[in-house]
Amino acid sequence: MKKLKQNQKNGSRDQEGFTLVELLVSMAVFSLVMGVVMQLFFYSMRSHRIILAKSQMIGEMSYNLEHISRGLRMAKKSQDTSCLSAKGMNFEKTAGAGIKFQVMDSSGRLNCVEYYLGHPVDYPQGVNALMEHRVNASQDFYLPLTSPVINVLEFAIADYGWDQNDQLQPRATIHIKIQGKENQVLENQITVSQRDLDVQE
Repeated sequence: MKKLKQNQKNGSRDQEGFTLVELLVSMAVFSLVMGVVMQLFFYSMRSHRIILAKSQMIGEMSYNLEHISRGLRMAKKSQDTSCLSAKGMNFEKTAGAGIKFQVMDSSGRLNCVEYYLGHPVDYPQGVNALMEHRVNASQDFYLPLTSPVINVLEFAIADYGWDQNDQLQPRATIHIKIQGKENQVLENQITVSQRDLDVQE
């Protein structure tokens, strides 16, 4: 009988619930686990944003280098001074480390094309863009080649064989350095040779 009463006491104690210490320990462990989970979640979200920003930078860099190099390969020797400062030139450096040349479009019209570093009026303050200025018989327009979330830090041109008397095929090295919205920096360069042989006329 005494043993039965003791078991009943123990049974009733088992059903009393958690003590204050046990509750505090449980809450501390739960808070710690949730803190770790939230840190991992925020870290994965930041990593995702960084990857997307880097992907956008690589995409824009690839497109612009290909676009510029295609134009430079198709450059034509100037027949007059309407675009370049002298007749018989292939390329010419412009103010702001830009490059200017003539190219023929699909309609057979000569276009005067310039690539340079500029700041479009509708872009955020301090954000520079890679710009294209194209002039032909029917139009004259300025076009930003990079988006407002990309800041072009550097655009530089290195010339080789541009002199008409050096017996060298002209080529240009384009160097671009950009910064993305996650403050990542990417730089690349490409060297392009004119497709037509530089025969002195």
